[in-house]
Amino acid sequence: MIDRTASPVRVELCPFGPDDFDRLVSWLPTEADLVGWCAGFFRYPLSRSQLEGYLETSKLPNARVIFTARTIDHEPVGHIEVSQIWPHLSSRLSRVLVAPNQRRQGIGSNMIQAALSFSFGQHCVDRIDLGVSATNFAAISCYTKLGFVQVGKWPNAKLGSQTTDVVWLTMTRDHWAQRP
Repeated sequence: MIDRTASPVRVELCPFGPDDFDRLVSWLPTEADLVGWCAGFFRYPLSRSQLEGYLETSKLPNARVIFTARTIDHEPVGHIEVSQIWPHLSSRLSRVLVAPNQRRQGIGSNMIQAALSFSFGQHCVDRIDLGVSATNFAAISCYTKLGFVQVGKWPNAKLGSQTTDVVWLTMTRDHWAQRP
C-alpha cells in the first residue's frame, strides 16, 4: 500500500480487484461518463466481464498496475492505473477517476501524488506521462498544480463516438525530486 498526505483526506492505493467491479460500474452510469474516463478503452455499458479482462491484462509482464484509492477508513474514493510504457524509462497514468460524491476534496491530487511516488520509486522511471481531454479543466488544473507540464496536444482525438483535443502532460523524475 502507498499513502501520501497532500490533502485533508488521506488516501492509500490498494490493488484493484473483483470486489471493486460493481462500485466502479456505479461510478460510471452514462456513456459520456465512461468515455470521459476511459476514452473508448471499454464499451458502454461497463460490465464485470470487461473488468475481469482488464484485471487479467494487469498480470502480463510490464503491463499495468491497477489501484482502488481508499481513505484510511478503507472507504473507496477513486480508481487509477499506472501503465508501463517503456520499463525504467516512462510510465503513463490513465483511467483516473474520483468517486462522484468525493470530488473537489483533494482526493484526485492525493491519488496522483501516490501514483507518482509508486512510479518514480518502485518502477524507477524517468518520466510519467498522461493525456487528458482539453475540456477537462478540473483535471488539467490538478495535474499542473502538481507540477506536470504540457508537452503537446492531439487535436481531434477520437474518444468513443466523439472527438476532442487531448492535452499531453509529463512529469520528469528531476522535476518530481525538486518539488516542495
